[in-house]
Amino acid sequence: MKPDLDKAISMAVSTGKVKLGFESVLRQVSTGKAKAAILSNNVPPEARTQLIKGCKMAKIPIIEYEKSGTDLGAICGRPHKVSSIIILDAGNSKIMDYI
Repeated sequence: MKPDLDKAISMAVSTGKVKLGFESVLRQVSTGKAKAAILSNNVPPEARTQLIKGCKMAKIPIIEYEKSGTDLGAICGRPHKVSSIIILDAGNSKIMDYI
């Protein structure tokens, strides 16, 4: 994992347009308008399979985040776990460089 991925995610959350959490990500994947999806390393297997399949069908790139949902939540400035993020607009971040 590139060392600045955490910074890129944080920047995307603060300057771009993102949706957090499995249900929100799944809804956005079905529209096919997302730029990328980010999955934490501890997304449950069934949910991971469902998201990966949806992203492949919609041709949405996936970034595998090597840390837990707790770490991903902290990067996003949330006091809870975040299993997945969908990037609708990258804002000022360099998140698309990680695809």
